[in-house]
Amino acid sequence: MDTDGSRAGDAVALLHEELRELILTGHLPPGQRLTQRELSDRLGAGRTPVREALRMLEAEGFVISRANHGITVAGLDLDEAEGLFAALLLLQPPLLPRAVREISDQALERMEELSLVMRTLPQEPRDFHRDHTEFHTMPQLTFGPTLNKVIDDLYLRLSRLQRFYYRSRRIPAFAQELDLAFLRAIQAKDGARARRIQELHMLNSAVGLITDADPWHRFGPLIDAAAGVGIRIPVTAEGMLTPPVRVTWESALPDYRPVLADYVVDATSEHVHPRKQ
Repeated sequence: MDTDGSRAGDAVALLHEELRELILTGHLPPGQRLTQRELSDRLGAGRTPVREALRMLEAEGFVISRANHGITVAGLDLDEAEGLFAALLLLQPPLLPRAVREISDQALERMEELSLVMRTLPQEPRDFHRDHTEFHTMPQLTFGPTLNKVIDDLYLRLSRLQRFYYRSRRIPAFAQELDLAFLRAIQAKDGARARRIQELHMLNSAVGLITDADPWHRFGPLIDAAAGVGIRIPVTAEGMLTPPVRVTWESALPDYRPVLADYVVDATSEHVHPRKQ
């Protein structure tokens, strides 16, 4: 047994986690230059495991390595965030009808546990995002290893951006309501409703994070991805969005009452059955 190799791998994993937390909590702020020597002294670790941990962080998007500039902590790239949300919107929700048919009882029990914790216990943003990510990735265990890995990577990269942005903000209350509605739809084996709720959740997360950070952000990929799955998002001529954005789906769902949220409102029923004046 290669015990030396195992110990070295454990050391790298621990350093990787420690450095990631220093970035997410702001102790290593965006734009700060990182050197192996300084990190080795600060963390009391050898340069080789520090170098390997930095490579792992670069692959996850936490740090950026540029020729002649060294390694710096990555910041909040809104174009990257929009692209990640667009990719996730195209990949995950359309597969949820399959997931509700095949999800295991153990996965449903775990989702129920996570939902209860997120709704009833006070949590640090780090713990909430960890539980929230696990909650939303449980159904994709039915997607197969290839899609599961791709979606996991998208969630990991989005988690970095969301935790960086929300570390000093409160988690919106509507996010917990959307999670509970999503869980109840899956438990009821209602794939169409689970998909609609997840799409609404993703759009609220995307529009909320991006417009709060930059109200003048010009949207593109998210609008195109939404149109590709039958969702119309009205934008200004300049490509901007002003919350709450009234979004419509191609079809209304019978007996479906969307959760009211701060950034994106499902106005499909009003569009299909306009209110009488």
